[in-house]
Amino acid sequence: MPAALTLSDDGFRLHGEPFRILSGALHYFRTHPDQWADRLRKARLLGLNTVETYVPWNLHQPAPGTLDLDRLLDLPRFLALAHAEGLRVLLRPGPYICAEWEGGGLPSWLTARSGVRPRSGDPRFTAAVDAYFDLLLPPLAPHMAARGGPVIAVQVENEYGAYGDDTAYLAHLADALRSRGVEELLFTCDQADKAKLTAGSLPGVLSTGTFGGRVEESLEVLRAHQESGPLMCAEFWVGWFDHWGEPHHVRSADDAAAALDALLSAGASVNIYMFHGGTNFGFTAGANHDHAYTPAVTSYDYDAVLTECGDPGPKYATFRDVIARHAAVPDEPLPEPSPKLPPTEVRLSDSANALVCAEFLAPAEHFTDPPTMERLGQAYGFVLYGAELPALGDRVLHFTGGVGDRAQVFVNGAPAGVLERERHEDTLHVRSPEHGARLDVLGLVRAIMCGAR
Repeated sequence: MPAALTLSDDGFRLHGEPFRILSGALHYFRTHPDQWADRLRKARLLGLNTVETYVPWNLHQPAPGTLDLDRLLDLPRFLALAHAEGLRVLLRPGPYICAEWEGGGLPSWLTARSGVRPRSGDPRFTAAVDAYFDLLLPPLAPHMAARGGPVIAVQVENEYGAYGDDTAYLAHLADALRSRGVEELLFTCDQADKAKLTAGSLPGVLSTGTFGGRVEESLEVLRAHQESGPLMCAEFWVGWFDHWGEPHHVRSADDAAAALDALLSAGASVNIYMFHGGTNFGFTAGANHDHAYTPAVTSYDYDAVLTECGDPGPKYATFRDVIARHAAVPDEPLPEPSPKLPPTEVRLSDSANALVCAEFLAPAEHFTDPPTMERLGQAYGFVLYGAELPALGDRVLHFTGGVGDRAQVFVNGAPAGVLERERHEDTLHVRSPEHGARLDVLGLVRAIMCGAR
């Protein structure tokens, strides 16, 4: 079957008719499944005709040979709900997604394998991707637009030009999608920079840009790279994500709306990033490394069009007015804020000592050298290391290579100090009594890097 979405010299065509993509980013895995329908309805009421989502490999495949599509990960249901709301879908299956997500979506069981080069033509990496796509893509096939579903385009990798230039690897991914029945339009996205667009593009695949401002300049760079075809900003950044220890990032509604208006006035298509940010549930937040390790917070509010709890934020009405100047918007009342519980005091009356309870939570394993969490087969959360110290008196505890994220140190069960990676801490003074002592180090992984310079 032919792709539903095709290219003309200066735009898109959907089933042969001119079509401008007005999309908003809405990641199903960052939103409770009971709220998917509400968020999708609010996207349509804004005037959007499409939503975009990444697909996190690490959640869908927690172990080789498995595929999890339950509850929060029920992607087929999310696609069906989008279709029922009359929305199209841009699907971004990675395998790498960045998204300020844990490890950029790469599963820890894969990154734990010695010598494997992620995001490359390394046969060990591409074999793992192929095996994952073998499981992921068949349940999604009925939701492709060529078969009457909502998915009109599928992304190859993600901002690859900021990482590498292995065109053969990108070609392998495109072939992997095609050979598994994906007939829809394929696209890449990269920052609006000549070198990055060149490195991250693939012949015969639409190139799109990512930017939040300098619209005219960014579109000129994109047009210089790709002389014909539609112009599209695949990530129009309306806010930004937060790291621990930083103030919350905000962008004024008027500033973002002016940039959106400039983008639409130029005839471009857009994906608003984010329409709804949601939450990095559990330990799923990512981290960046721009000269220093900076873990992202649990909230992925992003100062998006909808707030983290799903209410219209300051940008909602402003963006709707902008969109209405360029396309029809539904003649329906704007959504109201959702009801909230009143502030309530919650008293925590019980607690348990983690050091005491550790033996009941997981069996101990013995090693000569401390293993990484990935080596232990653990992708998230806490790991407890323990050792018996001889009677050494005052000594310096040194973590060779530093701590991976955050470490709480205990001597005979008493707190001795905390070390954190972002503070470049790797030594701690400890005292072992004359009869020796028990040393425990409780390691916490708040976030796994998804991007670095």
